[in-house]
Formats: sequence, structure tokens, C-alpha cells
Amino acid sequence: MRMKMSKPFPVLAAAALALLIVAGGCAKEKSPPPPQPARKAIAGTEKNAAPKLHAKLFTGTIEALDAAAGTLTLKGPMGERRFQVHGKVKEQLDGLKTGDKVILKHVDEIALSIVKPRTSRNALERKEKEDAVNEVGPVPQAEE
Repeated sequence: MRMKMSKPFPVLAAAALALLIVAGGCAKEKSPPPPQPARKAIAGTEKNAAPKLHAKLFTGTIEALDAAAGTLTLKGPMGERRFQVHGKVKEQLDGLKTGDKVILKHVDEIALSIVKPRTSRNALERKEKEDAVNEVGPVPQAEE
């Protein structure tokens, strides 16, 4: 006696549906994620850190100079700007006077360095100083 399956499709469909219901129920029951250990904050390692400031150059003529207060006002092609001078940069103010042309390296309104540009006039002054030193007198030569 052989048993004949009359309708295999509905039986297989019912089994597949039961399997999907069981598997879907298991998938929804996720365990909560494990708590993350506390991170130690290290300066400069976070991606949301402040953007790095870039130094810029400003070339101009000294309009006002106050070494005691640490301020320097320059007039250049972009107009007149006032800068704060702190620390070692204050030492660079020695020898500067109103009317001198300078190149100032700065971040925002804070001066990082101040230099006089080399010009032909400065080169001429250096040459005159060297000549003055050399004119002190002839070097005595030993007699033979």
C-alpha cells in the first residue's frame, strides 16, 4: 500500500510560514549593547577639536608703537591694523620706530614675529657701517 500525498504545496507553505515566524521572533529579541568603557580625554585626539589656526603675514608701515602696552599699529595695502605683542616678540620692538616698514607674522590680532624686510636702503646702511669699521686705520704690517 502506497500512500499518495494529495497536496504537498500547502503543507510546505505552512511549514515555511511557521519557520519564518519563529526566526523573526528570535531576531527581534536583541540583547542591549554592552556599556562602553569610559574614554580618557586626550587633548588633540578628538575629531571635534578646534581647528588649527594658520599664521598669516602682514606687510606695512609702523603708524603707532607702544612697547610698554605691547601694541603695534601698522598701515598696509589692506588698511590699518592693530596687533598685540607679547613675550619674546616684545624684544623685537627694540630698534623699530614709527615709519619703519616691517613684515609681521600673526594669528588674528596677536603678533608672532616682526622683521624688517631687506631693502637696498638697509643694504646701503649695512655697507656704510662696514666701511666705517674698515676705515679705522690701516693694519700695521710687520717689517722684514
